[in-house]
Amino acid sequence: MKRVVAGAVGLLAGAALLVGCSDDKSAATASAGDTQANASAGDTQASAGGTTEVKVDGGDLAGLDLNSVTCVKQGGKINIGSGAIGGQQGLGIVMTDTDAPTVESLGMVVDGNALAVSNIGGMQSGSAEVKVDGDTYTITGEATGADINNPMAGMITKPFTVTVSCK
Repeated sequence: MKRVVAGAVGLLAGAALLVGCSDDKSAATASAGDTQANASAGDTQASAGGTTEVKVDGGDLAGLDLNSVTCVKQGGKINIGSGAIGGQQGLGIVMTDTDAPTVESLGMVVDGNALAVSNIGGMQSGSAEVKVDGDTYTITGEATGADINNPMAGMITKPFTVTVSCK
């Protein structure tokens, strides 16, 4: 049973990373720095750079290039994703684009551990809360997951804080 849960959490974290980092061909791409781009449809907003901070277990997420973190608003969703630099570290978040946004999924790789938060399909793992201050989103909570190298080691939980500008 533990193998199934650990495998499911790892799969969920990987899926969240892919969704958060996916490339929508209709969306305009954003360059580094505080930029905003609109697609021809006019309803896609993408931004990169700006204020970004990712902390896990009280420390910076080592190996994550904060300049690679992008935010895309499209179709009632906010997708935040990063590129991995120097290993497997990465981040992917999908939130609702409402006055009080909620995290639908969050996936991150931290020191070889796939960690996730999910509120999809009636299944919940981990927890996340979103606070908005203008264009700045602060997501705090606890992500759960398994060690990618040793899934039999059992479940782990780590507190996190992600602060990102999203125009």
